[in-house]
Amino acid sequence: MKIWLEEKRLEYIKKMLEMKSGPRENETTCTKCRIGRAVWRCLDCLNKKPTCVLCCRESHKQYLFHRIEKWNGRFYQKGALWQVGAKIFLGHNGEPCPRSAAALTGISECIRGSQNETGHIWDEVAAQFGISPTDVLRKISAAVEHSTGSMTAIERQVLTASAAKAGLGVLDWLTVLTQAVSKGAEDDAAAIQSDSDEAAATAEAAGENNTGDGVSAGCLLEDDIGGDEDDWEDEDDRPPKGDIPRFLPRPPPTDRCGNPFLTVVHTNGFHSLPVVWCSCAEHINDQDHQLLEQHLYPASYDRIKTVFTFECLDDHRYEYLECKSSHYQYHNKLRRWTCPESPDAAPNRYKELCRVARQWRNLKYRKWFWLLHNENGKRGEMAVFCAACPQDGVNLGPGWEAEQEKNP
Repeated sequence: MKIWLEEKRLEYIKKMLEMKSGPRENETTCTKCRIGRAVWRCLDCLNKKPTCVLCCRESHKQYLFHRIEKWNGRFYQKGALWQVGAKIFLGHNGEPCPRSAAALTGISECIRGSQNETGHIWDEVAAQFGISPTDVLRKISAAVEHSTGSMTAIERQVLTASAAKAGLGVLDWLTVLTQAVSKGAEDDAAAIQSDSDEAAATAEAAGENNTGDGVSAGCLLEDDIGGDEDDWEDEDDRPPKGDIPRFLPRPPPTDRCGNPFLTVVHTNGFHSLPVVWCSCAEHINDQDHQLLEQHLYPASYDRIKTVFTFECLDDHRYEYLECKSSHYQYHNKLRRWTCPESPDAAPNRYKELCRVARQWRNLKYRKWFWLLHNENGKRGEMAVFCAACPQDGVNLGPGWEAEQEKNP
């Protein structure tokens, strides 16, 4: 401890302050793609180096609940992954549904935005391979996203054919496409931020309270979970506390493709992300099932606005069991994780947490005791087995009734 006080403390403080500073002069360009501006960095990834908006989006396809920041020229400002275009895709292993309006979002949408200069190329390549221009865009976007060695045969063929139509080498053509994608991603991020600012200004003009951000309706609980006193309404009826500064980026009601935003409750706080539902015929009416497949538990199944990750519900159960944390304390911890400066700026989902935590424990018990189809079971069927209690056929021998009558 003495060595730390005399030698290490000042060094550690300087290092921590240095990490708060902006990108260095040699780090203004993204170190991954070497094209975009490095202004975004993730606080949860092991690599804390700043990247461009496109690389930040692509590297977080499987890590949608990380915290990110954006360098605004003076300091790193709190950001959110929806600002770089991240979305929750349901029904197709993390890929957009082909029948969804958002099937051409992301990289392919950026490439499609350059059709004024290269639109004839996609049409000619589509005619050459006998596929639609939309399929050409998808394969080109996959080729841009993948490394040269991981491209599929059809992606490589389409990329080579389009490069020949453009009169460029494959590597030069790939660089041109990557530059177009990076430019389109930055334009998309600016447009999303503009929509966010407009939504925030509209809400403030209407006098909305920032402590809640939506209403999700549902139905009554099962008899074995709760009684008539349960109120299945996702709303914050507390009196407003006045104007709250914008400590958090406020998402618009929908993204630019019309996909609604969900409030996702994770172990590190509250997140807002647009969700792209599966539009296939067999999945139109099972949005709650689509969420469960991605380990997201809906707070209701009618007009879903809030979901809890399975990790969050398990973490809450363990804290309730081992740390004796109440629902209220755990909920306040999540709000402080989301916005340490002003926890009231984070969404209020206390009622939903209380309700969903009871449902989660009930589902866990039923799974552990294999009560999958027994709706009217006997009282005490889900009790934990006790080896010390007298039980017939377990630790009581034959004829124990007669012994009991003799020695009452």
